[in-house]
Amino acid sequence: MTELISSVAKRANELHPMAAKVARASARQKPLCESTAVQARAMRETLGNPFAPPSCEMESITDHWLPSSGGHQLRVRRYQPKLCSTGLQPALLYFHGGGHVLGTLDGYDTVAQQLARLGNCVVLSVEYRLAPETKSAGIYQDGLDVYSWFLHSGEELGIDSRRIAIGGDSAGGNISIAVMLQCKQLKIAQPCYQVQIYPGIDYQMGYPSIEEFAEGYFLTKADKQWFRSQFLESEERASDPLVSSLLADLSGLPSALVITAGFDPLRDEGEAFAKRLSKQGVEVEHLCYTDMIHAFVSFAGGIPAGMAALEKIGKELQRVFTG
Repeated sequence: MTELISSVAKRANELHPMAAKVARASARQKPLCESTAVQARAMRETLGNPFAPPSCEMESITDHWLPSSGGHQLRVRRYQPKLCSTGLQPALLYFHGGGHVLGTLDGYDTVAQQLARLGNCVVLSVEYRLAPETKSAGIYQDGLDVYSWFLHSGEELGIDSRRIAIGGDSAGGNISIAVMLQCKQLKIAQPCYQVQIYPGIDYQMGYPSIEEFAEGYFLTKADKQWFRSQFLESEERASDPLVSSLLADLSGLPSALVITAGFDPLRDEGEAFAKRLSKQGVEVEHLCYTDMIHAFVSFAGGIPAGMAALEKIGKELQRVFTG
C-alpha cells in the first residue's frame, strides 16, 4: 500500500483522483507565461475556487490598516474564532500564496477561517503588495513591517506578542522565512513557531522535482519561471540568501512544521529546507502528502488531504500556544 503521508519527500504511485482533476483543469487554462500580471489576476478572479475549504462560524472577521515604513498602509484581516479563553490571544500571522504576483485576502478567506478554528487562535491574514509592481525587497519589507507592528503594538488588536506564530503557503512561506531572517539580522525577537506549506525557497531552481513535475501537475516549471521574472529585481537576486533561504544560516529560527506534496515541483526544496533547519539545530517536523499537488490545502473543500493538513496545522498551533 502506498504511504500517503511520509517524513521523506516522495511521490505516491498515482495522484489522488481529485488532485488529478484539479491538475487537468489547470492545464486547460491559458499559461501564465502568455499573460501579464493583470490578466493573470483577472483570470484567477473569474475562475474562482470551487474546492476552497468550507467556511466556518467566526466570532468576528475584521479588516485593519497598519502603517508601514514606506509610508503606505497595509491591510490585515483579523479572524477571531469562538474562543473559550479571555484576555490577549495567540495569533498566526499568515502570508498567502500566489507566486508573489497573485492571491488575495478574499481568495484565502476560508483557509484563514479554518486555521483560526482548528488552531483555536486568531489568524492575521496579510495583504502585502504584489509583484511586478513591487519587487522582492518591498514585499519582504511589508512582511517585516506587519510582524514588527504586532510584536510591539499587538495589544491594540488583542494579540499576545509573546505568542505570535508565522507562516504561509508557497510564496507566502517564502515571505515568512524572509521575515524571520530579517529579524535575525536586526536582532528582533523571533516568532514562537513557523508553519511552512510547500514553501518556495529556491529561486535558483536547482532541485530535481522542478524537472520531474515540470508540466501537468498544477504548478509548472514555466509558471515558476514566470513568477520569478515578476518578483526578482535581477537575475543575481536569486542567489541572495534572503530570497533563496536554503543559502541562509537558519540557526536560531523557531521550531517548524514543513508540509510538502509528492507531485509538486517545489517538493524537494521544501524537504531540503526542513533538513537544513534540523542540521542547524531547529526542531522541525516534515510531512509529505505523497499523492498531492502544489496548493492542495487551498482545495481542502474537495481534496480530503487538504483538510487533514489544516487539522494537523491546527493541532500543532494549539500545542505551541498552550505549551
